[in-house]
Amino acid sequence: MKPDSQFKKDTLQGVFTRSASSYGHIRYFPIFGEWLVETAQIPEGATVLDVACGRGAVLFPAAQRIGASGKVIGIDLAEGMARETQAEIQRRGLAQAEARQMDAENLNFPDSFFDFVLCGFSVQFFPHLHRALEEFRRVLKPNRQVVVTTWGDDDPGWDWFDNLRTEYGAVLRLGSQSLNTAEEIQKWFSQAGLADIQVTTKSVDMVFRDEEEWWNVEWSISGRAGLENLTTEKFNEFKAECFAKMQPQRQADGFHMQLSAFCTTAKKN
Repeated sequence: MKPDSQFKKDTLQGVFTRSASSYGHIRYFPIFGEWLVETAQIPEGATVLDVACGRGAVLFPAAQRIGASGKVIGIDLAEGMARETQAEIQRRGLAQAEARQMDAENLNFPDSFFDFVLCGFSVQFFPHLHRALEEFRRVLKPNRQVVVTTWGDDDPGWDWFDNLRTEYGAVLRLGSQSLNTAEEIQKWFSQAGLADIQVTTKSVDMVFRDEEEWWNVEWSISGRAGLENLTTEKFNEFKAECFAKMQPQRQADGFHMQLSAFCTTAKKN
């Protein structure tokens, strides 16, 4: 039997490779990606690493900031994500950007190589977070920044979804830790030897146009792993029950979900 950490990595790699195409249609990731890059205040010509780059929500605004004289490298554990993002980079003609498949806990870069290490909504998945943060620090130049976003509290109006998943046995926990408080973030970053830790918050009123857009999100993120355990019959039954439970939340413009997030900046001394 594989160790729990390797099982999680293998599962995450598979889930996010299978969801790579639909993942690119999630509209809230670019909103928070822009926020992360703005918070980082990346100058033109900088060298940037985007860890767990997904479909480029952080990578593309970073590429715009650094311009032709800079370099941004996106890495992702899921080969499918890296492949899709590299194809988009080539489609956009961004010579200053590239995407590769790589494990955040084992970065294949020299010491003190990057001006910025960025990571959007992924550190909770790293089975050995301390090792990953030490790697972030290792590849960062002195006095340069790590900038990370993590999720805050879930919208209680959607608690029924987690409850329903539990009822159906459609839950597979792939997160290895929660960083949904400023105190928890501070603890992890301090233990990794990072300094000048600053945490800011942002809330977004996300409006899903219809049930299918909401479903696409749930089918494209880590929770998909649990849904894939359902039989076809149970899967269809579960989806129909979700759509029925959503109806009291419908407003004139769609379905609202309150998203809260933290953006943490820290320096390598």
